[in-house]
Amino acid sequence: MTSLKTRATTPGTPPTAPRLRARPLGRDTGTQPVGVVLPAALDAFHTLNRPRYDAYARAHLEPEAAQAAVRTAFGLLAANWNYVIAQLSPAAIAWDQLVACTQSRTHPLPDIDADTPLQYDSLVLHRLGHDHDTIAEATGRAPSTVRYLIAPHALRAHQLLAGR
Repeated sequence: MTSLKTRATTPGTPPTAPRLRARPLGRDTGTQPVGVVLPAALDAFHTLNRPRYDAYARAHLEPEAAQAAVRTAFGLLAANWNYVIAQLSPAAIAWDQLVACTQSRTHPLPDIDADTPLQYDSLVLHRLGHDHDTIAEATGRAPSTVRYLIAPHALRAHQLLAGR
């Protein structure tokens, strides 16, 4: 698991957003507050995925921390939206950002037996009541891959070579 700071310098990942300072509320600056208008595609993406992101984050974090993680993930997506939508799978980039913000790779749920990070995420979302198509849409992966990952398996991958 790489930190967000490390991820930001890795090729193929969005740059970190600049830190902006907010003016204190209640201070009379003589100007009107600035409203932010999100691009329609980001607004639609947020509306579609926020419930799934919230559920995943709440499975790993306390309620306040989960809300903060999801807000941070969407904030980073908004700050890097042009980069995100230029990628082959914007949903996969967004999902990876959520995973980084929740730190679910470093603090996984103990009762999820998975061989890969995507299988872990798929099993968590499946346990939360999502079907393979919804999981694939949320994670930006192929539905057939997700269907395979959430299917019950008689042997885990690490058990296949145990006899050698």
